[in-house]
Amino acid sequence: MKKRDQQSWAVALCGMSVAVSVVLMLLGAIIPVAMFIAPAAGGIFIGAVALECGRRWAWTAYAAAALLGLLLVPDKETALFFAALLGYYPLVKPRFDRIRPAPLRVGAKLLLCNGSVLVLYGLLFLLFPAGQGSEALELAALALAGVTLAIGNAAFLLFDRALANLARVYRLLWQPRLHKMLGKR
Repeated sequence: MKKRDQQSWAVALCGMSVAVSVVLMLLGAIIPVAMFIAPAAGGIFIGAVALECGRRWAWTAYAAAALLGLLLVPDKETALFFAALLGYYPLVKPRFDRIRPAPLRVGAKLLLCNGSVLVLYGLLFLLFPAGQGSEALELAALALAGVTLAIGNAAFLLFDRALANLARVYRLLWQPRLHKMLGKR
């Protein structure tokens, strides 16, 4: 395939992935239960760009989707989760997967997840401080935040495993069919 055709393929794929990611984030703003699922699904499309076109194109698509999400999505928390963690995680996951032994790898992934979430919510609380409440309510809120973080860690590890399985299925099943259908390679 000519270099010009490869570049137009990459531009088209990036544009479609960015559009799908932003639409998914918009759906996450409309459907409350999809607030965290939608940016994760958008990140999967950014990961597909990395598999097809390379990391440089994927980082460009991530930046475009994050910027458009922050500008267009009314639920900023959904767009911020995409920008802070779920949009770029499929791009950094291969580097984390090289870490040995496995407990250290999982610890590094959870450190990235928890660090991103704590920085995100720390900035939100600095920008929009909560009113003063009773000590009992503050303690209950802290306990609920800890439980939510633990559930988020479990969900993140499931997302990590799903990314690995989806990449494998894409390479073995969907990519050959897509390339055959489009006459690529």
